[in-house]
Amino acid sequence: MQGLDFDRLQPIGMTPAQAQSLAALCFTPTGIDRTPARVIEVHRETLVLHDGAAPFTARPHPRLLLDLASARDALAVGDWVACERDVQGTPWVVARAAPLTQIVRRDADGLRHVVVSNVDVAFLVMGLDADFNPRRIERYLALVQGASGGALAPVVELTKSDWAGDAVADDEADALRARLGP
Repeated sequence: MQGLDFDRLQPIGMTPAQAQSLAALCFTPTGIDRTPARVIEVHRETLVLHDGAAPFTARPHPRLLLDLASARDALAVGDWVACERDVQGTPWVVARAAPLTQIVRRDADGLRHVVVSNVDVAFLVMGLDADFNPRRIERYLALVQGASGGALAPVVELTKSDWAGDAVADDEADALRARLGP
């Protein structure tokens, strides 16, 4: 992996495929070594990143933001990025590795909004209390299955069975299984 500390990055989700694309961003022909990191929080003007050892705060470089905006894309939790430090030591996100998977939703104005990138499993959690809605689970499943060609594995988790009682919980789970299939 050309010097990427794969053992340090693997616990935060690095795969061999992602390591190859990230290595190309981190080791430039000019000799500038960039720090590989994963986005764990997105705020308005800053990002919280994790480099496999500890979290740290960085800002996205304006050039990167412009490039992503022109492609109608944005940074999201789960993205793998390359960081450089300026002369004051401030970290800047200067590049993003192409995501392998993304969950994307449409905003009210019809534009794409990336919810999360580079995840393998999506847990869809719903309580069996008064807020239980099988149609909502179907919409969430459609969102997950439409993400990156269905590369994500959805897991439906039903909670609060103690509120509903065992008989109602079993009936609701059976009805959901009949509606959704295996």
